[in-house]
Amino acid sequence: MIEFHTPEWYTYVFIYVMLLISLVPIIAISRSNDPAARIAFAASFSTKLACLIIAAGIFRQDWMIGCIGAFILIVGDAGMLLLSLLEMKLRS
Repeated sequence: MIEFHTPEWYTYVFIYVMLLISLVPIIAISRSNDPAARIAFAASFSTKLACLIIAAGIFRQDWMIGCIGAFILIVGDAGMLLLSLLEMKLRS
């Protein structure tokens, strides 16, 4: 039978602080008009959420969630890189 570890209070505090920090790029996206800067802010947001998923997987001792967070981190950043290169190519 699978046993789940009950998280302590500080794990919840850590996750909520990470959620609040991940809201900073959303505010920056709403205030920016430059498409390249918006792409960079969106990449920052996706990186923060992937790290949040990895931390949640570690706190729950569920490595499948951590692996999914790592996958999102790798694939999401590669997609943002391609999108920013395409934007730079279209501008010039």
